Amino acid sequence: MKIKALFVAPYAAMENLIEECREEEHELDLQIRVGNLQEGVKLAKQAEAEGFNVIISRGGTAKLISEEVDIPVIDVHVSGYDMLRVLTLANDFPRKKAIVGFPAITGGAKAIIDLLDIPIDMFTIHDEDETEALLRKLKQEGYQLIMGDVVTFETASRLGLLGILIQSGRESIFDAFKEAKTVSRWMTKSRLEIDRLKGILLTTARDVMVLSEQGDVVYEQWTDFSSRPVAEIPFEKGVIQGGSSSPEIIHTADQNGQPIKLITTRMVIHESPYLVCEYSRYPVHQAAHEKVKILMQPAPLIIHQSEAMNTCLTMIHRSLSYSQFIFIGGRGTGKEMLARYVHDQKFHGEGLFASVKAADLLSMSPEEIDTEIRTLYIHAFDPSDDELKNIRSQTVDALKGRGVALIFSMTEEHPFGENRIYEDEMIRIHIPDLAERKEDLKELVTASLLHFSQTLGTSAIRITEKGLTLLADYRWPGNISELKALLQEAVILEKGYVIEHPVIERLLSRKGVETAAMSSELLSGSLEQIEKKIIEKVLEEEGFNQTKAAKRLNINRSTLWRKLKD
Repeated sequence: MKIKALFVAPYAAMENLIEECREEEHELDLQIRVGNLQEGVKLAKQAEAEGFNVIISRGGTAKLISEEVDIPVIDVHVSGYDMLRVLTLANDFPRKKAIVGFPAITGGAKAIIDLLDIPIDMFTIHDEDETEALLRKLKQEGYQLIMGDVVTFETASRLGLLGILIQSGRESIFDAFKEAKTVSRWMTKSRLEIDRLKGILLTTARDVMVLSEQGDVVYEQWTDFSSRPVAEIPFEKGVIQGGSSSPEIIHTADQNGQPIKLITTRMVIHESPYLVCEYSRYPVHQAAHEKVKILMQPAPLIIHQSEAMNTCLTMIHRSLSYSQFIFIGGRGTGKEMLARYVHDQKFHGEGLFASVKAADLLSMSPEEIDTEIRTLYIHAFDPSDDELKNIRSQTVDALKGRGVALIFSMTEEHPFGENRIYEDEMIRIHIPDLAERKEDLKELVTASLLHFSQTLGTSAIRITEKGLTLLADYRWPGNISELKALLQEAVILEKGYVIEHPVIERLLSRKGVETAAMSSELLSGSLEQIEKKIIEKVLEEEGFNQTKAAKRLNINRSTLWRKLKD
């Protein structure tokens, strides 16, 4: 009779690898579900009620599950192969980096680091509650790349550090399968005393979750939310004298990315500290609900080895005292990411960051903009005289009076003469094209490979030097967005750990084939029609930057516009 087992994968990228291993395992009746920490506990408790014999999970999730169920819990360990893969990926990052984890992770990593002489520092923790305080300290000391388990990775990402998740490979999963077939029941679960629950009920709201100092959910109640809106809330240790601390407001997002407000209050019951978390949705004006998008992504890590990007960041840092910015750059250059960077540098985590189309902003009143918004990114902006005046007279001045930073996004600079775009209070920042950032290319590629490895579970962790040369020689009219799209296709095609140059060559040559296929169409029609098609094609290749297109065609911008309109 097969052993009925549930594999709770703490991260989605692990699911595909478990599926492959399951095909070679014939003694386990294995089901796979994805859930980290408390979500994983929920899945495990459901499996126990359904009669499963054993639970398999990893790291902090496995630890939490083992404390909540009465069936055996197998922890998937990190093998030397797993550690070597992560260290190889991290070695290409020219940044200060560290491994943070329990002794099982740091002990295994030390032998490999010493043997290969890899410049990576290690910090050992013995309780997951130590993680956030340690990472905050490392960030102050200049560390930017942090490797560790799921808790370390998620905490690093939330704090604006670049996190690498140490993933378990095939060898570790097969070892867990073997252990699952021989292990028996573990510990039993103790019930919470009624007095503690009664004390917690005194502070309940419509939607509330209460955490113990260890991060366990000891009580939850939902009315406006159908389920727990946030999977993990940090709870820093500290002594509370008396009853409760002052409430703290946190801006966060639910699992669907929708913005929510979280009010946390620390309290003590029977000498044990707890964190009371009250949730509510923002009272967004109905007319603005679909127009103003509140974005809750963590602070971005900006790659800036190139002189062009360093110049851009210098301009940003020297202009943070201003409240109105104009970002000028081609499509795909990362203007929204840099706008978020301005928000984090200017307000240090206070208030919300939101985006809106310029046309939508024209139809709104200041009262429709949520009062929690501190930075508003205005994109799809075509700064004609009338439009700019309308925006300023109807909304901008009112938002500025509320202390809101306004960032306008333009694909190119328009020479309007005495236009308000050139006022002293409007800071113009030029965002460089990828073609101007060749020194950043390798790190941008590595960052993309890391992202796809973490989110898609792909194998490729580096690209050959010849492949990088091919990428460097391409013009990239679509800038960083086009680069990421090509690399996503490359990591899906490449099944090994290294992307060879023929894969890149094939993907780049396809762009050339598409261009050649259009040549017969370009040459059809009258002379005026052919001329207009060529102008439109050059404009597209230059990321719709009219100034660059005119310079490439050796004509001025007014001639370019006249020929397009004729």
